[in-house]
Amino acid sequence: MPNFEDDLRSAFDRATDGTGTPDALLLAVRTLVRELKVTGQSPEAVLIHVKQLCGLPLAAIAAGDTDASADASLTKQISDMMVRAAIDEYYLRGQAGGVAPESKLDGSGDVSPSR
Repeated sequence: MPNFEDDLRSAFDRATDGTGTPDALLLAVRTLVRELKVTGQSPEAVLIHVKQLCGLPLAAIAAGDTDASADASLTKQISDMMVRAAIDEYYLRGQAGGVAPESKLDGSGDVSPSR
């Protein structure tokens, strides 16, 4: 049986150290989110679990915090991309016949659904 948690942790580490790809991370997070959702996990529990696996803070930093909002590091961009993908996978998977639309990755970290 695959260990989706280890896969996500490994993909996140590789993406943040430059040896992995964002696509591999997105695949790992989407796979884990689908598995957790099938077991009845709430969206909040899924997001907390994903963040904990990758060592991310659980609370968002307020937008008014200029030091935090100035952080455009690669790790922060990858973390934000991963969290958005987890949320999208959880909610979009249940729409439009049960298939989440493909997301685009244009280098900006934007994983919004393609139009």
